[in-house]
Amino acid sequence: MKLQDALHQLARETERARRRLMFERGLRAGLALLLAIGAWAAIALAGAHALLPLMAQTLTALAALALFGWLGWRAKRAWRAPTETEARARLASDSRLDLGAFDALRDQPTQYDVFSMALWGRERERALERAGRAHAGPPRPKLDDLDPYKLRYAVLAALIGGFMIAGSNAGDRLTSAFIPDPGPLLGDGPMAIEAWVTPAEYTHGAPVSLSDRLGQTIVTPPSVEATVRLTGPAGAPRLVFEGVGGPRTALFTRAADGAWEAHLALHGAGQLKIVRFHTRASWRIAPTPDATPTASFTQPIEFLPNERASIGWRVADDFGVRRLLLRVRPVSPPPGLVHADPVDTELEAPAGDPREADGESQIDLAAHPYAGMEIEAQIVAVDALGQEGASQPMRVTLPEKVFLQPLARAAIEIRRHILTDRRAYRPPPAEPRRTIPAGDILLGNERIEIRDDSLTPPLERAPDGVRRAARLLDALMMEPQDGYFRDLAVYLGFRMARAELGAARTIGETEIAADILWRTALRAEYGGAADARRALEEAQRALNEALAQDAPQQRIQQLMQALRDATQRYMQALVQQAMRNGQRENADDTQDQAQISQRDIEEMMRQVQQLSEQGRNAEAQALLQRLNDILANLDVRLTQREQQGQGSQQDQGTRQQQMQQSMDQLSRTMGEQRALRDDTQQQQSQRQDQHASGGGGSQQGGQGGQHLADRQSRIQQGLSQAQRAASDAGSASNPDFDAAGRAMQQSEQALRAGDLRGAETAQDTVLDRLRRGASQLSQEMRDSDTRENGGSNAQASGSDRDPLGRASGDSGQGEGNGEGAFGMRLNGNLTGEMHARELFDEIRRRADDPNRPEAEREYLRRLLNTFDGT
Repeated sequence: MKLQDALHQLARETERARRRLMFERGLRAGLALLLAIGAWAAIALAGAHALLPLMAQTLTALAALALFGWLGWRAKRAWRAPTETEARARLASDSRLDLGAFDALRDQPTQYDVFSMALWGRERERALERAGRAHAGPPRPKLDDLDPYKLRYAVLAALIGGFMIAGSNAGDRLTSAFIPDPGPLLGDGPMAIEAWVTPAEYTHGAPVSLSDRLGQTIVTPPSVEATVRLTGPAGAPRLVFEGVGGPRTALFTRAADGAWEAHLALHGAGQLKIVRFHTRASWRIAPTPDATPTASFTQPIEFLPNERASIGWRVADDFGVRRLLLRVRPVSPPPGLVHADPVDTELEAPAGDPREADGESQIDLAAHPYAGMEIEAQIVAVDALGQEGASQPMRVTLPEKVFLQPLARAAIEIRRHILTDRRAYRPPPAEPRRTIPAGDILLGNERIEIRDDSLTPPLERAPDGVRRAARLLDALMMEPQDGYFRDLAVYLGFRMARAELGAARTIGETEIAADILWRTALRAEYGGAADARRALEEAQRALNEALAQDAPQQRIQQLMQALRDATQRYMQALVQQAMRNGQRENADDTQDQAQISQRDIEEMMRQVQQLSEQGRNAEAQALLQRLNDILANLDVRLTQREQQGQGSQQDQGTRQQQMQQSMDQLSRTMGEQRALRDDTQQQQSQRQDQHASGGGGSQQGGQGGQHLADRQSRIQQGLSQAQRAASDAGSASNPDFDAAGRAMQQSEQALRAGDLRGAETAQDTVLDRLRRGASQLSQEMRDSDTRENGGSNAQASGSDRDPLGRASGDSGQGEGNGEGAFGMRLNGNLTGEMHARELFDEIRRRADDPNRPEAEREYLRRLLNTFDGT
């Protein structure tokens, strides 16, 4: 060891020996103080100090502090700091060395002859060796001479026992014993406490008293509110709850009778305390857990006419079910829906928040974003705390509403582009923030921020589907002067949807445009009756919510009157629609039936109001649901009567029913075929990715192809059922349906052979042929109605239409040249036929433009194929 290292080690060990000497002397000097503090703490932890009156507690705490101060003063006088020599001696003693064992490290030779230097060097080597063995020993306070009766061990045992007795109250008891409570000196008297907790309303539990259970653990229902009233303190105490989420406090206030009162909501387990300088009273709150609800389907989802679904469900919860949802997510989502949240649809929840319930709900799925897709559906039960319990998923294909009018089909197609691409907008580029002085607009030195969206339009940051929808809207409204938009509301609907897409900054805001497009499609398909029907549904929904929430009777009466008005307007709209369609005799029948139904509905409404006045809201809700079903059936019956002619009512009704069944089956077939094509495209992409990464994806693709082929076979059976229903109704053979069947066979063969690309081509042909067949079948239905009504109001045939289905200028009714009563011709220079040809050429030019997105070109090619040869 070098000399410098030996000196450093000697200094460290000497300092360590000094600190241990200081500890020994301090422990010996303060032994009496420590024993007094330990004994007083053990008394406080055992609860003896808390049993004293408030004034006695304060005085004893002051006396204890005085005693501790005097003992501390004595200990300070008795304590003496160790010197360097004492520390060196203690180190030598601990190392079992002589006191002068380390002096040679600092000695110098007196003579420099050879013998003296050798002797001095030998002595230094021995000193270095002794320094390497020098280590300070443990403290040795030797307390037996000061505490011959071993009281220190008794105090230590008492402290351990006191902590075990006090438990979680140890901190409060020690604080009260060592910090005097000034309350009694300020006028506080004995505290009289009256306390209870009130469970939340949804638990239907009774209040739980806390007054006679101080310091105990209280088991309560979940979500309670504590109410504490007390007398005695001269000042305002605090009510403190220490639990999950940190402490929460409520200050006591004077009540009308002069008592102190406080309220505090308690969520979860914790300790409730009354604090006035110190904790005066406390309780341990242990709420019972609120279990998650359970939900299940009781039967497969049944699809009804008019795209409605009947869902049987069973739900349960320990404290009651508050809400009921139908949660839907696509099985094989397109790229734009891969990370999208599931879509929740509210179902009518059972009244009264029952703990167990089962029932059947009917909902309208026509406007669902995933209509036509294969989806996984779940029943979700929600309790009052917002906890959700979901059922096992059920796979079904949602029905898709078939629209016959060209403008309605265009609105639905554009809406689908928006709803099937829910990816987020790209973030805007960083731009400097520009502001201008507010001037006289605002007071002070406020400034107005300026944003110029023309520089970076939000639409440029939108996902592909939203931008494609905007381009299609622009193309649709490019030249509105040709009379195509005979209904101004339809044209304005498209304009509003385009404006919303241009102003949207997030993907959630595009849902406004999708909703406008759906309403526009209904308007284009059904006219003003669609608006009246939506108002009727909104009035029904508002009244049902008011009954479920036990709204005041005045509010229920207002909503009942609103429902009466909406029902009357809706029936009038049905009659007016029949008259607009030229079916005056059917309109008379419709009006008679509407008057009869109105009397029945009025009678049911009076019964609903009487039940609500008697407080029987659950029965009123059930009757309101029956009323809703009657109105829905009335809608179906009146629509069918508009489509019927003057022939035999029984035969014509059967034929219309068969044709409607054919159209419904055709709608489901088209939805299933579109879902199959999406799945085929997705599997084709997965196979390409696996081949690109060098993986063996052939076997997996083959297995998936067999499953897809089975689905294609089932879809073909559905098409056959639709053809049989149309044939039974007297419809002529449809070559487009036959071609679609052959293409389905080609698709099935290609899928079984593993040729996904060939199957995809065949499936595109299937969809095109199905669309043509559906248009021809709907035209046949309209022509049949026109012939049976005398032909006075015959609609324009396919030969009188332009490539987009518009009436040409040769119809002789002023529609083509924009001079009809409902025309929107803004410029009369072109005839309808010339303008249609220009539009057809423009669509063909855009479809052949290689610089346009492939999806847009594919959509334009489908338009050209649909109207090829017209």
